[in-house]
Amino acid sequence: MSKKRYFLVLAVVMLFLSSFSQVVIHDFDSTVGLNNDNTGATFELSGRYVYNGKFSTIVVPSGSSEETKLAFELSGERLSKWFGNDTLQLALYTNPNSSLKPNNFFLGMADVTEGWEWVDGIFSETTQKDGWNLIEYRLSEKMQDLLPDNKYMLYFSFFYSEGSAKLPLKDPFYVDNLVALNSQEPQTERVYIWNMDTIEEINTFGNDNTGAVFELAQDRAAEGLYSMKVIPNGEAIETKIAIELSGEKIISWSDTDKVTMNVYIPKDNKIKPTMYFLGMADLTTEWQWVGGVFSQTSINDGWNRIEFEIAGDMSKLKEGNKYMIYLAFAGFNQNNEKVPLTEPFYVDGIFVEKSSDSKPTVEDLLSAVPSKLKEEVENLLELDDESLLDEIQKRTFMYLWKEVNPENGLVKDRSTPDSASSIAAVGMALSAIPVGIERGWITYDQGYERTLTTLKTFVEGKVEGINGFYYHFVNMNTGKREWNSEVSSIDTAILVAGALTAGAYFENTEVDELANKLYENVNWQWMLAGGDTLSMGWKPEAGFLGARWDSFNEGLLAYVLAIGSPTYPVPADSWDKIFRPVKNDTYIYLPQETLFVYQYPNIWIDFRDKEDKYANYFNNAVAATRYNWLYAVQNRFKYETYAMDIWGLSASDGPTGYKAYGAVDGNNDGTVAPYASISSIPFTPDISMNAIRGMLSKYGPLVWGEYGFYSAFNVDEVWFSDQYIGIDQGDIILMIENYRTGLIWELFMKNENVQKALDEIGFVEKVSDYSVTPWYVEEYKRLLTSSEEKLAEAPKISNNINIDGNLEEWKNIPKYDVTEDMNVPGGGIKPVDKRSQVLHSYFQVAWDDQNLYLAADVYDEVVVINIAPNDVGGYYRTDSIEFYINPAVAGSDAGIFKLAILPFDTEGNVQAVRHEDAKPGPISTTAPKMKVASKKTDYGYVVEVMIPFEYLGITNPQPGLKLGFSHTIHNSNKGDAAIGEYVRENIISWNPLPDIWANPQNWGTLELK
Repeated sequence: MSKKRYFLVLAVVMLFLSSFSQVVIHDFDSTVGLNNDNTGATFELSGRYVYNGKFSTIVVPSGSSEETKLAFELSGERLSKWFGNDTLQLALYTNPNSSLKPNNFFLGMADVTEGWEWVDGIFSETTQKDGWNLIEYRLSEKMQDLLPDNKYMLYFSFFYSEGSAKLPLKDPFYVDNLVALNSQEPQTERVYIWNMDTIEEINTFGNDNTGAVFELAQDRAAEGLYSMKVIPNGEAIETKIAIELSGEKIISWSDTDKVTMNVYIPKDNKIKPTMYFLGMADLTTEWQWVGGVFSQTSINDGWNRIEFEIAGDMSKLKEGNKYMIYLAFAGFNQNNEKVPLTEPFYVDGIFVEKSSDSKPTVEDLLSAVPSKLKEEVENLLELDDESLLDEIQKRTFMYLWKEVNPENGLVKDRSTPDSASSIAAVGMALSAIPVGIERGWITYDQGYERTLTTLKTFVEGKVEGINGFYYHFVNMNTGKREWNSEVSSIDTAILVAGALTAGAYFENTEVDELANKLYENVNWQWMLAGGDTLSMGWKPEAGFLGARWDSFNEGLLAYVLAIGSPTYPVPADSWDKIFRPVKNDTYIYLPQETLFVYQYPNIWIDFRDKEDKYANYFNNAVAATRYNWLYAVQNRFKYETYAMDIWGLSASDGPTGYKAYGAVDGNNDGTVAPYASISSIPFTPDISMNAIRGMLSKYGPLVWGEYGFYSAFNVDEVWFSDQYIGIDQGDIILMIENYRTGLIWELFMKNENVQKALDEIGFVEKVSDYSVTPWYVEEYKRLLTSSEEKLAEAPKISNNINIDGNLEEWKNIPKYDVTEDMNVPGGGIKPVDKRSQVLHSYFQVAWDDQNLYLAADVYDEVVVINIAPNDVGGYYRTDSIEFYINPAVAGSDAGIFKLAILPFDTEGNVQAVRHEDAKPGPISTTAPKMKVASKKTDYGYVVEVMIPFEYLGITNPQPGLKLGFSHTIHNSNKGDAAIGEYVRENIISWNPLPDIWANPQNWGTLELK
């Protein structure tokens, strides 16, 4: 059914697009069949000046003929495309250095079916310009009224005239992409946002601290006259282009769903850019990320059209705002690892395509749905809630039962023919088998045999892994690693949870023994990777991943299994190392507000009427789910998809690919994942049932199929997935079962090791209405407010301070401490170990009539220097400092000023950038009058800064003026860090609060005295 539905939707889309599409009559990727009609012209292929495709045709005039002609036959398939159109467009490139350029363009036609008979001829009214032109020919009635079985010859004549005299052309020109169209129908038009034809435009582009250099290139073009040569520095892992998007360009960009970039890859380049990323930030008030998308375009040598599918906030821009576009390019080695680009490539123009009603509406798609599918959905809506849930569960279960290799039990990650297996989907399937048996969809023996086969596959070593952990994705047949995936701690945890659930159902059988063996094999202590928290995974190429399960998320499940392990237990206090931010005193949350993280631990662990010292995690999920629903409701006028009964923002497919969507501004585009609201039914049965019926009643035939609800949909983009994802299917069936019978909770909670873990963590039985315990509400408040009302005073000085890294001139200026105890809490960040580390800073501030002066004296026993000069945007990966200034406190509208300083790059020089503020970029371009200096000391390093007040929007500083202010230190202790390696371990700050860099309201105050 899924495949049929796909072709149905595709057919409808093509129907609505066909009337607006141009048809290619000749692509000029070959010179075969071209003739010069006795004018002496010759034809060659070119890969340098190309309007469309891989090649264009160079027309080389004879130099003696008054007219230069190009002719070819129009018959067969080419002729079939001709009918119904009244206009031709020919792409033509003329070099600005040519002595004479064609300024007359004639098209003639003859019928050559049985001899030669003239049909008609027309002149184009297009005025030639240097570079690429679209020469337009309006066909006469005779040229339109052709016979489908005849043969015709088209004659394109190019010549230069002065008055009545024709002068022979001598210099080559290029032709490409002859298309036919109907001028009476809406057409798609290329609208170039950036042409890259002038050095003035190119000089406005930045490299986002990657060291890339941009030059105007006159030897190739895909649009306009010239192109831009991108010269990587050869050391940055990614080469970037940063371009401001503002003014009229926003109008051109807005409400498009695709952005296209012309890129030329020289054939001889050893490392070719194969990764293309487009990111966007809003700079209107301060730097705020909007979104990003990778291109799925496959590249070849020569010219390529790199397409980015955009949606949501990346498409719906606000007039009057200012945005920054970030284009990132990367190459990969044979191990699929990013490596620096070392050779130039070319970019020529970034454009969008504007058309009139070129996409079908939701109503169009619904009207084309077969009546049988409509009837099926109508029947579903007539069922009572219990029967409807039963049907959803059954359909969903069949994915986990059928999309499986029965020889080994491996389950597809998603419903595509060549999908790999997800070990988490296997864990979901193992948990779902008892549901299938209890509800009569399979027999006990069928379920037992499938479970036994699956567990043997893993326990007997037929799936690739290490120390009891398995690769995230493996081959469906061989069990070998796929897609360069990691050995995953959380996906292994889900697999183990599923095995233990099945083992409890098939108690005292071989399945039970194998499930326990699978659990016992997992070396959780190894996954600590020398730290206090579990690593997210391991790769043979690089070792343990830098990311850890040290913040609130789905990793709770892994900790319960790890602490309760009968063989390799981790300390119970690892549970306390998890950072748990609290939203509005209401619930512990993940900042991205991706809904599945609240669901996954609750699939297996029965948190009802239980709490540790932090929270009742069932009630916590209830609160988070209702917030997710409320966010959708509040944004229902921004996105058409959202409604009172249509919600569920979570990791899912979307119009531009798979994303971890969530209920927070900037992390959604109108996409809804049905599993998110359905799987919340134990927490919010009322609004979850409403969502089920709402989705079916409004979009049923487009969101429902063979295995139940599809993965996602987006009404705003008229996008409906036709795929299923294994872990989403598991989430649905298991959480519905918990809501109906509690079966999964009952089976998993039988395990004595799970109970032991909960006891060691400190869980107690308690009925409560709150999500966060009263103690932790107060504790978190204390954490958040412990640094409030900090004040630093800056005396006025009579003599300028010399910015040289010497602090002699600062002797009489007050010092303010940032100590080892002022740790910023956050994921992946450790508190400073005062027993083995030295890390603190004294900062000082002064001012005169023109400038603000800052100094930091940093004590750090290991100064790590591993960031190259072209990679200073990566300061946060290593030893560095930041100063944050909020001029708005003084009434200025200059915007946030955040200065990041790398005391020493790999060449020993200080580097400074403005980062994620009102004008990000290196100070050489964003604040060129600033001065920065650094100096090594016996105990660490010194940094001095001079910031002209003009960059803060302050023209007349006076005593008593106040600014928002803070100072932060990033620290590493890995002296042998590789170039560019992320080695940051600690963050201390004058205001040691979560995400202090992003929350100006939590900064202290700087007062001029």
